Amino acid sequence: MLSAISNLMRFCMLIFFLLYYPSLAAREKPSVIVLTDIGGDTDDEQSMVRFLLYADVLDIKGFCVTSRLGHGQDIKPEILYHQIEAYAKVYPNLLLHSPEFPDPQYLMKLVKHGQGDFKNVGEGYDTEASDHIIKVVDQSDQVIHVAVWGGLRELLQALWKVKNSQSEQQYISFCNKIQVHAIGDQDRHRDRILKEYKEIKFIANGFAWMGFTGIRELSAFRGMYMTADQSLQKGDWVKTHIHGHGPLSDTYQLDGHGTDGMKEGDSPSFLGLIMNGLNVPEKPEWGGWGGRYRHLNHKLYIDAPDFLEGQLNERHSVSRWRSAFQKDFMARILWCVKSYDDANHNPKVIVNQHADATPLILSAKAGDVLSLDASKSFDPDGDRLTFQWYFYYEILFHPELWPVVKKKGKSCQIRIPKDISAGMYHLILEVKDDGNPSLHAYKRMVIEVSN
Repeated sequence: MLSAISNLMRFCMLIFFLLYYPSLAAREKPSVIVLTDIGGDTDDEQSMVRFLLYADVLDIKGFCVTSRLGHGQDIKPEILYHQIEAYAKVYPNLLLHSPEFPDPQYLMKLVKHGQGDFKNVGEGYDTEASDHIIKVVDQSDQVIHVAVWGGLRELLQALWKVKNSQSEQQYISFCNKIQVHAIGDQDRHRDRILKEYKEIKFIANGFAWMGFTGIRELSAFRGMYMTADQSLQKGDWVKTHIHGHGPLSDTYQLDGHGTDGMKEGDSPSFLGLIMNGLNVPEKPEWGGWGGRYRHLNHKLYIDAPDFLEGQLNERHSVSRWRSAFQKDFMARILWCVKSYDDANHNPKVIVNQHADATPLILSAKAGDVLSLDASKSFDPDGDRLTFQWYFYYEILFHPELWPVVKKKGKSCQIRIPKDISAGMYHLILEVKDDGNPSLHAYKRMVIEVSN
């Protein structure tokens, strides 16, 4: 009886906020196609578990199974089918936590086979996967995020076919609808794409060249499992917090290639797409869970360094968020087996009536004082919330003077110094609940200062 009353109260509270803050329900999901060399490094299977547990907040358009590269000139779609079958077994329970989780049969139909031979591209080398990329992009009226966990061959084949079979205008339109996030250069096709298809927005994670995965110390994706606090990723952590929570959790490989426990070097390619109030999928230079990337030339973005514990490094742009995204993963693993009442869910952040996950844009002039109020923020589980306001300094290095946070808590004031440089200053509000595991939500405020 008490549980039924609790559920009714929670439902009424959510309806109230959706009525008064309709933008909470109007969030557009980023569209994504994954290219995976699953069956090679075991970390693809690790990343796929995490990816499927965020299927409710992503508009999944396809899984392209690509060559296993050095592990074998073939593909292993049966591994992915097995993981989606495991997802199907926990799907009814996931729906208790979010009605947006896609039907498993729909996901099965999105698995498309690529070519085992990763080298050959051109006439006669179309595949189900490359043709699917073309179909999805042609039919879309928004950006398609292409997350590349292995090789780029299937994308390159799609680009080659479009350029050689469609008009110049159609080709340019096609390219303008794609944003690639490639982990390394695993089949050595990256340079050709960057040279011949410059119209594509391309995030080259691990760009500093040394072999096919970049220089270890300068590759943002390695922040997934290197630097910072590594207590939430070791093998014992996987056995305790990931395994044993339903069939999907048990498809999570105990170790990634060369690591004890979690590796997931590919996960930054989609972590930055999760609309949590911090991430802005089409602004890689703004940073977030998937790392931060600087514009190099044309539409190419490469790894950018963040500070962590006084040290500046590209890996830190991912690892600085590890505690947050790992606890988020832990909570979603529990969604596979626990009721809504027995699990934790992210806080909802509202600042100055702005309730959705997009940035709050504020205009200011030197000498202004801005008032920000997050008191309407709430936790769907009724947990206690704490509020932390801070600037993302690394985005804008050059100013000598920065806006000053004068008050903290649920509300704060930002004083704009009189001698400040014009620019876009990123203020982050991080809201954390006291549930188990403790979960984060964010609000990014972009303060556009003019003189």
